Amino acid sequence: SSDVCSSDLPQDWQVSYVPHGINSNDYKKVDVPEDFKKKIFGDKKYDFVLYWSNRNIRRKQPIEVIFAFKEFIAKLPKEKADKCVLLMHTQPVDDNGTDLPKVIEDNAPECNVIFDDNKWSEVELNYLYNLADVTINLASNEGFGLATAESIMVGKPIIVNVTGGMQ
Repeated sequence: SSDVCSSDLPQDWQVSYVPHGINSNDYKKVDVPEDFKKKIFGDKKYDFVLYWSNRNIRRKQPIEVIFAFKEFIAKLPKEKADKCVLLMHTQPVDDNGTDLPKVIEDNAPECNVIFDDNKWSEVELNYLYNLADVTINLASNEGFGLATAESIMVGKPIIVNVTGGMQ
């Protein structure tokens, strides 16, 4: 406002700001080691990996992601659908969320879904993004969308809705 004197403003040394940012040394395109792939997929080989990395809570909409994946593979011939997987980096069951394995059992038993709830290093998280063909985030309210930003850093496309920071 015009009645604020510049002497009323904080000095540069009195203010610190740490913006959201992704370290391009941590998140980049790399070849994923076979032993890491085996930790995630076992001996199975997939042609298409849809990746979702979020907390298992309602506003992150994990059930909608499962149903979207189900609709996607329903449009494919069975032999192609069998080579697709939804990789969900989350707790499969959360007191603040839902029982996702039960959702799949009751509604999408034909879907290949892998849950990964490991606490990975930055290097290993980078591997997860590099395993994906696309990252999806359908959160109903998202301030920034860290997983989608990290996915973009490794050169992967994203599927998002128009909300918050993902606009």
